[in-house]
Amino acid sequence: MRIKNLKLSLILIGISGAFVACSKDDDKLEETPNYGRMSINAKASYSPEAGKNGAQRSSSDIELSRFLVNFKEIELEYDDIIDDGDNIYNGEDEIELKGPFEVDLLSPVPIPLVEFRVPNGRLEEIEFEFDKSSNPDSEIYNQSMRMDGTINGTPFVFWHDFEDEIELEFDDDNNNSVINGDLNHILINFDLNAVFDPETGVDLSLAADGNGNGIIEIGPRDEDGNNALAEAIKRAIKNQIELLEDHYD
Repeated sequence: MRIKNLKLSLILIGISGAFVACSKDDDKLEETPNYGRMSINAKASYSPEAGKNGAQRSSSDIELSRFLVNFKEIELEYDDIIDDGDNIYNGEDEIELKGPFEVDLLSPVPIPLVEFRVPNGRLEEIEFEFDKSSNPDSEIYNQSMRMDGTINGTPFVFWHDFEDEIELEFDDDNNNSVINGDLNHILINFDLNAVFDPETGVDLSLAADGNGNGIIEIGPRDEDGNNALAEAIKRAIKNQIELLEDHYD
């Protein structure tokens, strides 16, 4: 089901800044009976030491400088909604937030994506959709994901243009999934340490600079012959997305 009469517009405040959701029903952050507030945040967990696990596991020295992603939309699904008082939601059990949300997640602190008013109730899952950026001024124009860094000192770029939806379920005992007139936080974490651990993800020592231009290019269509590796990285990233449900406790 979709909420058709709740229109949210999003204002971008920098590539690694915040988004603010507004609507005719949500112009201020004031307290409202039967409503609370939800803050959705995201980050990437990464340590330069993650790819240095000994010669028996990987010969790669990996350094990352950027990890850009583009979310087309974010959706929250309720297990149960308490009466919202003004019937804005009309019994619907999903809230859809239109993006795009374009952010650099390689940050030591969570990146705020959006904060908005939500009816009291219990959340069941969060869903977000990757899609190609349609902004010609964007650094990831026509891409849904991009990563820059070095492999053993050689510059590399990984990019992809896939479109896909990711669903993450809340634990039943997660306090942040219960809206009760307060401010709740959600943190979506991309575990890049696991992605680039050869035992749990991808071994980047296999990446090659096939055309010899001094840059290792890893993408679904590249000139270095790393197409299969690009698919493996994409799958590994999708498998290492999680909700850190106790981060704000």
